[in-house]
Amino acid sequence: MSKTYAVVVTYKPNVEILEKCVNSLVNQVDRLIIVDNTPGKCQLLENFRKMQNIEIAYLNDNYGVAYAQNIGIKKALEEGVDFVLLSDQDTIYPLDYVEKMLECFKDDRVAAAGPLFIDAHTGKVQFFVKKGLFGFKKIYPKTGKHEVLQLIASGTIINAKFIPEIGLMKEELFIDWVDMEWCWRAVKKGYKIIGNADVVIKHFHGEKSKKFFTKNITLKSCIRNYYTIRNGIYLALHSNVLDSYRRALLFLKTFRNIFLFSLLSNNFLSNLKCTLKGFYHGLIGKLGKLDEEH
Repeated sequence: MSKTYAVVVTYKPNVEILEKCVNSLVNQVDRLIIVDNTPGKCQLLENFRKMQNIEIAYLNDNYGVAYAQNIGIKKALEEGVDFVLLSDQDTIYPLDYVEKMLECFKDDRVAAAGPLFIDAHTGKVQFFVKKGLFGFKKIYPKTGKHEVLQLIASGTIINAKFIPEIGLMKEELFIDWVDMEWCWRAVKKGYKIIGNADVVIKHFHGEKSKKFFTKNITLKSCIRNYYTIRNGIYLALHSNVLDSYRRALLFLKTFRNIFLFSLLSNNFLSNLKCTLKGFYHGLIGKLGKLDEEH
């Protein structure tokens, strides 16, 4: 029988939604570890201690999603798990989620597997991204398990035995592109990433979505836009987890988003300032937590 731990990262959570997330997972895993990034800690999380297989790690400050995920992953590895499930605080899972997702690991080279998502803002089923002949290729499967290039972190189950070779999450990125970068690293090392279209769950990506011609653009806070731009530029220029052509595409897409995010936001100047700062920091390779963040 496989031993599976879930790692749920929290930051100033809506406790009612978090409770739904926890209740949907707690009976599907051997242990659920909540890693709290809330500055000064979220006292309401103490309510979860009454549940037998829940552990809470308070970081007492915001160290970023990658650092928090690594806290939980290291704990799971120390206790000899086979699989680690990563989750955001607002994802709610079907009661047979883990059982269905573990079917993806019948191939021994599968490093991670994740579900197909419905965007909670638009109600639209999202896509998987594969390696295309040129660049990134979006696919919109209705069913089946598909070898993909990347996954969203929430709901992703990682095969623990491959973590020592692939490595942990890249903490310097802090937030945004953390999940993608790990998947790219795994693929580069010859492992498979699987998108399971037989499992579909809702996901809150960003704060809202706005239509721009035919595209739905996810809008985030000014600070999140900073990290999205900075890390995209950094990975395009300073990382070798993608080939040169895909790095060039990543750079162009991220550069475009500097202006797109600002144009579609409610505060053009603030967002432009944040995204331009992110662009500059990505260029010079300045990572970690943004000093001005509160």
